[in-house]
Amino acid sequence: MISKIYIYLKGEEELGEIIEKIRSVKEKEIILVVPQNTKALLHSVNLEILKKELDNIDKKVYFNTDDEKLINLARYHKISLFLTESLEKPIIDIHPPKAKKEEFRRITSPKFQTKLKIKFNFWNFLIYLTSFIFILGIVFLFWYIFQTRADIYIDTEKLPVELTEVITLKESVLQPDYENKTLPGKFVIESAFKTETVSTTGKVFIEEKPYLKVIFVNYLDKEIPIKIGTRLLFRDNIFRTTEKIILPPAKDQNPGQIEVEALLDTLKDENLKIPKDTNLRIIKLENIKMEDGRYWTDVIKAKVAEDYDINVYKSTASVTSQDITNVQLSLDNSLKSIIKANLSLKYPDSFYYFDPSLVKIEIQNISHQIGDKSNQISAVGKATYETIITSKKEFDDFVKNLINKKILNEKQNLIIKDFKYEKIDLIDIDSRNKAMILGISAKAVLIPDLTPEALKDKIKGKSLTWVQDYFSQFEGVTKVRIKIFPQWKENLPNDLKRIKIVIQ
Repeated sequence: MISKIYIYLKGEEELGEIIEKIRSVKEKEIILVVPQNTKALLHSVNLEILKKELDNIDKKVYFNTDDEKLINLARYHKISLFLTESLEKPIIDIHPPKAKKEEFRRITSPKFQTKLKIKFNFWNFLIYLTSFIFILGIVFLFWYIFQTRADIYIDTEKLPVELTEVITLKESVLQPDYENKTLPGKFVIESAFKTETVSTTGKVFIEEKPYLKVIFVNYLDKEIPIKIGTRLLFRDNIFRTTEKIILPPAKDQNPGQIEVEALLDTLKDENLKIPKDTNLRIIKLENIKMEDGRYWTDVIKAKVAEDYDINVYKSTASVTSQDITNVQLSLDNSLKSIIKANLSLKYPDSFYYFDPSLVKIEIQNISHQIGDKSNQISAVGKATYETIITSKKEFDDFVKNLINKKILNEKQNLIIKDFKYEKIDLIDIDSRNKAMILGISAKAVLIPDLTPEALKDKIKGKSLTWVQDYFSQFEGVTKVRIKIFPQWKENLPNDLKRIKIVIQ
């Protein structure tokens, strides 16, 4: 009798798992109980692979399933169906044994030999990993919190100091001379050129008859030339055009238009006034017919573009004395700004003295004179400026060292905390000897000479009482506040990174 066994699938297995289940049993006849929608067996290619595998291992496998699609695929690939192609009769063993009993029988059977596989569950692994990291983080946080750390705030007495000195910058000096208060520098001459233009403010009236502004209108779909000197008539007053024009054609049902000026030729009315949009007669085109029978004056029109008054005289701008002054002042300011900007761009890391009033300005040309008719007036000028430059850092260090020298002379254990210049004045500049003398006024704030890193190394691991006593010996220290965490700690940490010193 051929041994027979049932293998129950859950519907989630891959094709390889199903083949492995079939291989792992010794029985030659296998009823594979397949639930509906078992994806691994609903692909024709997979069933073809399964069929080849069954042929190789010499086992007879029957599908037991209610899945119509799988039944059709099994038939196509010649895989037997249980109770259809097996030797069993329909009346016998219509339903296979229950899965739990069969599985229990197979597991407890001494003939069953297979290795249990541990299935990897990603989500359980992720939960365990997250929990582990969280617990580790909590432990680290508690460890970090209860590590001793200390913030020490030192209040110091601030001593203001004022410095007034005369310092010389000189090109021939090679290094700072504190005895003679002299610094090395480089003599430079900065030049700039500029043309400045301003609008004129004067007006003069020209006793000429004003021009009449005329608009020609073209209703034809082609260009029409209008000769220079074309006569236009208004109540026996005749005007002539001052230029030749080409009237553009009408387009998109809009007539072509062009504006020109006309000069008064014959005046009959001494108080002539013509309102805007008044129609003018074009003398040359009157009573002349076109090929289609229309008159030229029906398709070419002329009208006044703006109100005309014969007694309004034409005016023009003119140059006044104030315009001359304005262009000179504007040129003066522009040249000084250029000099200042050039120094800043060329010597960004240098100290130099700049006073706009010391810029030498030379006006080389002014385009117009007083009374000239012009809308604008221009002036051309040149500027030069002499100064001595030196390293900004060296200059600041030089002045600070003068203060430090004064401190050392008085044997005070102080350092400069804040420093600023109050005033720098030019006393003299000698172009020949390339030297410049400056008057310096500066203010500084001095505090006790305390170096945080050196202090940390001295006080690390010491008790709070010891630290207070240690700082009391420093002259100029008015108060010391120590904030330590955890608060029950009585000694500073040994780790210098966990000690912060703020000198105020």
